This record gives sequence, structure tokens and C-alpha cells, in this order.
Amino acid sequence: MSTLKNAVTRRGFVAGAGAVTAGVAAIGSTAIALADQGTDATKTVEQSGSANATRSWGASYPWAAEPTPIDDADVEEEIDADVAVVGLGVAGVSAFRAASEQGVTVVAVEKAAEPSVRSSQYCYINGTRTEALGLATVDEDEVIKAEWNESCQFANYAIIRDFIRNESDVIDWWIDGDPECHIPEEGEQGGAFGDPNAPHTVNGGVDLSVDYSTESQASYPTRISFGNHAGTVNANFERGQEAGGTAYFGHFAEQLIMDEGRCVGVYARNAETGKYKKVNVAMGVIMACGGCGNNAEMVKALYPIAAENNNLATWTSFDVEGNPTNTGDGYKMGYWAGAGFSQNMCAMTHVMGGPNDVANMETSSGCTSQHLRLNYNGQRFMNEDTNVSDCELAFDRQPKKKAFLVFDSHYGEQIENCVTEFSYTMEEWDAKVDNETVFKADTLEGLFEAIKAYDSDFDAEQAAKSVEHYNELCDKGVDEDFGKQEKYLFPVVDGPFYAQRMGIGLMLTTMGGLCSDENAHVLTPDYQVIPGLYACGNIQGDRFAVKYPFKLAGASHAMAVYYGNVAGKVAASNDAANYQAKVYEDTAAEDAGVSAEGATLTDGVYEASGKGIGGNVPVTVTIEDGKIAAVEVGDNSETDGIGSKAIEQLPDEIAAANGTTGVDAVAGASVTSSAIFTAVEDCLTQAGA
Repeated sequence: MSTLKNAVTRRGFVAGAGAVTAGVAAIGSTAIALADQGTDATKTVEQSGSANATRSWGASYPWAAEPTPIDDADVEEEIDADVAVVGLGVAGVSAFRAASEQGVTVVAVEKAAEPSVRSSQYCYINGTRTEALGLATVDEDEVIKAEWNESCQFANYAIIRDFIRNESDVIDWWIDGDPECHIPEEGEQGGAFGDPNAPHTVNGGVDLSVDYSTESQASYPTRISFGNHAGTVNANFERGQEAGGTAYFGHFAEQLIMDEGRCVGVYARNAETGKYKKVNVAMGVIMACGGCGNNAEMVKALYPIAAENNNLATWTSFDVEGNPTNTGDGYKMGYWAGAGFSQNMCAMTHVMGGPNDVANMETSSGCTSQHLRLNYNGQRFMNEDTNVSDCELAFDRQPKKKAFLVFDSHYGEQIENCVTEFSYTMEEWDAKVDNETVFKADTLEGLFEAIKAYDSDFDAEQAAKSVEHYNELCDKGVDEDFGKQEKYLFPVVDGPFYAQRMGIGLMLTTMGGLCSDENAHVLTPDYQVIPGLYACGNIQGDRFAVKYPFKLAGASHAMAVYYGNVAGKVAASNDAANYQAKVYEDTAAEDAGVSAEGATLTDGVYEASGKGIGGNVPVTVTIEDGKIAAVEVGDNSETDGIGSKAIEQLPDEIAAANGTTGVDAVAGASVTSSAIFTAVEDCLTQAGA
């Protein structure tokens, strides 16, 4: 698979957008105000005035001051496009491909040398491949509520709702974008992430025997994993190129271009020349430039728990200048453009065994088992039957933000009945005793003395009392203190005894970002749409909050692909060749349209089309006795259950009204509604209206 390194263009537009799998929910339900683009639509945020100027709470942010406007003398090239994509990770590649497949001009800028990818896990919910992947069908409403509740209800319910109800179609589109990707047959080797020579596969592999509805540790049985994930990402990037998209690698987006509150472009610095490309857009800029995990200043301001624990991003990619990516560039650009930040931002952190540094991550095991945990005061402090994210929050309230996992010689048989992804054999535990991350003794007294010898702050006496009390609860079969399930009440009675050091081990990425809605619009602090500005991936806020919801494994990647697809389609939802100012909202046609009343229409059959989500929507209007006798919508690729509602409802309403005046767009299907209105009005004009 090849990747673009610098300005390489392949035009060859895909005819229409029918090849794009439908799956975007409710596109257009939020107003998209598209302002007329004049020749002066090139003001930086400072020139046009930013909403941040009145946000007093922003003064505490080190980056609150707007940057010096970029001088035209520093611009090496000015590029006109319909859509710009900033960043080519998973979300950016999805947006790049989706927008390009709409037949508009798309330019992407990326500061690394190629598309970036990390990990490979996705959720896949009730899709066409569910059975083939060995997954279960789940109650979507149940999953929606579970995800929303896991965010302590700070996340945007609509973002979660649309994602869960529609993401499998988009994941199908993503899989189909890689011609080499397939589902392994039984006995066939599946590809492994990180192995560039592995086959391109998508693998299921969820333990369907686990009752995920009652287990806090378990994930819904919807998880898939891409083997050779980089291959699949590059393949989807190439689909965007084939559809006409252009990418500039080694280019650092630094400032958005604003005009009267609308985003009309972006400046990107060429690492080779130090000069800027000024990308002017007619439709919008899609921010897909990742999180801020490698920006300590920003993590401190927006993710205080991660900062307190010295958790910067663990695994990262690097730009062409050798610096880590995910440095919050998009956060700052969005902020300067007037965007708000989502509430209670979430960092994807994992509680791991061993100390807080990555170098000792090999000691991280047992962290998701349900065995006894004691803090440095020797006290039990939590229900151990909880996921790693909840565990992290509990650890954060403990002395030194650390604890010890305590168990006895029966661990090996007990772990078989635990829900966990991390476990060691007793032999493996024994092999780790010497590195001071695991302690072992024949007696509990000896175990706690060994811990105290390691750190004198440990209260060995209280620890012995806590174990005694915990064993009493195990005998009762009722956890009166923290409510752990009876089946996980493992007593600590038979030596040898073990204790594993545990701490808040690492942060994979930041999961907050710019305020957004279910159509990927970026919003102001008072939740108003910033026209022309979109977000997807880890810069898109309001998807998660407080903590990452492990109940739905792979939600982060799947949501990045889904909302990349949404952002690409929404941003490119206007006909670039015949661009004009439009407003898409649920009542878009209420005060507009064409009426045949009083007009002298010529009888006949007239045909026209309008631009929908899935491509052109053909419409035939029959005029008899000077009035509309029938409106028919022809073959199209609009989303089943969304755009199809407008197709079913509007023809009869338009015929009854004898025009489009006074006919409302169908809620949640505004783009399809607008396509039908446009086509009908064209037909009526042909007939003499």
C-alpha cells in the first residue's frame, strides 16, 4: 500500500456517491448556515473577531491569547478547495475518503509523513457481518443507555445514540475500503496488529458465555479487531485519493481562517520550506488532528487527574520533525475560532500493576481480576468487581494513588472464574517476586512486613485487620462494605500469600475536545454551531466524559471512523459545482419553495435531481390540467430509515400543496428533503412556474 508524501493528486471522481454505504443518522437536523463566499473571505480569527474575546473563563488557559495573524508574505501557495481535512489518523482518513466520495474537492494536511494508526479494536453492533464475526446481537437502546450512564450523563446523548444505531454500516464501508481485508475462516491465521506482513483481516473473538449485562468487567460481545490495521487505514486513504482527494504530508495546521464567524480555511506550515499553504474552503474544515496527550500544559489544564499522576500519552506517533503528535494543535485552533470545550473531559487511562512508569508495564497483570485490594493505610477501599477505568477513579482517592492486589495460593483456580483480560499463572507470579513489584511470603504477617520494608508508610498492622474482616465477609457470602458479588469474594487464607503493587499506570490518549453535536459540527461554549467547522476523532468532544466506558470495547476507534464519515458527508453535502448559500434545518422549506398556484403550467412530465447524502436524488413531476398530478422519486442511495422517510412522505405532500411552499422538511432527513425540494422546484420552473 502506498501513501502520499507531498502534493499528489488523483482526480478520477467516483460517479455519484452510491458506492458509499449509507449509515449517517440525522444529518442536517442541526442548522448549517452556509454564508456566501466573497473574495475577502480570508480573514484570520483575529481579523474577524473571535468569540473567545468575551470568554473570561478562558483567561486562565495559557493558550488563550490569539496568535499573530499569518502574513501573506509567508504564504507559498494558495489552494482553493471545497473541504479541508486537518489530520490523517483513523478519523481523518475516514473523513477524507467520505468527503472525496461525494464528488467535491478535498485537501488534507498532516504533520506526519503518512497516515497514523494505533491499536486495532473496534466495536461492531448488529451489522450485516455480526454472525460471520461470531458476535452477538444486542439491544441497542440498552447499549446507548449504558454508554451514556458510564459518562455520568455528561456526554451528548444524541452523539452516542446515532453512533450505536448506525455505526455498523460505516464499519462495513471501512472494511470494504480494504480489498485485502477479510474474515478468517476457522483455523486460518488472523493478522496481528503491528505486523506489516500479516494478512489483512477483521477478527471477532468475544467470549459469548459471559453475561455482560451483569458483569462490570465484561464488554458487550461486539468487539472486533483488525489484523494489519495500518494496511486497512492506508487502503481507505487510497480510496480517498482515487475519489479525487489530495493530501499534503509534512504540513502543520496552525491557524483557522474565519470570516464573520464562519470557518473558511486553514493555514498549514510546510516543514520543508517553513512557508504556509493557505487552503481556502467553500464548504468546511474538518478537524481530525487528535488529542493533547503529549502537551503537558494542556493536560494539566483540561485533564487534571492525568496531570496529577504524570500521565502523558504512552504510545504515540511522530511528525516529520521528530516530535510526538497529539499536542493539542486542534484544541487551540478551535478555541481561537470560538469553540467551547466539552465538560468533564475523559482521558483513557488504565490502572496497571506496578509503578506508574511505562518501563515497568510488563508487571501489569491482575489489574482487572476481582481479588482484594488494600491501600497504603492497610484499608480495603473499593468493590474490586469493577472495570479498570472505575478502578482508576478509586485509586485517585487513595494515599499515593496506589494500592496492593492481595491473594493467596488459590489464585490460579479462582482466576478461571473471573472476568479479566490480564492474568498470570502462579509460576509467572513467582518469577516476578524479585523485582519489587510482587511480594510473596508464607504468612500474611511476613507478606505485610515485606511491603513495609519496601515502603515504611505502609500500615502492616491495619492490613492484617482488614484481611481478617474481609475473610469474615467472604464466610458470610455478603459484602456488607462494598457490595461485591458473592462469587468474587475470594478469601485470603492459605499461603503462600502474594501482593502486587498497583498504580494508575498509563494514559493511552485524551478523549475530550471541542464541543460538538451528532452531525460533527463544532459548537461555541453556548452550544451554537460554528458554520464551516467540524470535528471527529479524539478532538471531537461530548462523545465521552469523566472516564472511558469499557463496557463497549473498541468504541473509540469505531466512533472515530463513524464521525469521520459523518463529518465528511455533512461538510460535502452541497453541490460544489453550483455552490450557493443554503440553510439546512428541520423546517428548511417552511418559508421558501415554489408554488404552482396561480401559475400557468404546461402539462407534461418533467425530470430533475437534487444532491442528497448518497448522491443525486432523481425526481419526476407530472403536470396535468396545470397542476401537480404526481411526484415520484427515482432510484437513489439515500439512507434507509432516514432519507427514505423523506422519500416516502414528501411526494404526496408536495402534490397536495401543489408546490413546495409550506411543506416542511422531514425531521432528521433534512438533506434528502432539500434534494427533493430542489428537484421539484426545477421541474416546476421547467413547466413555467
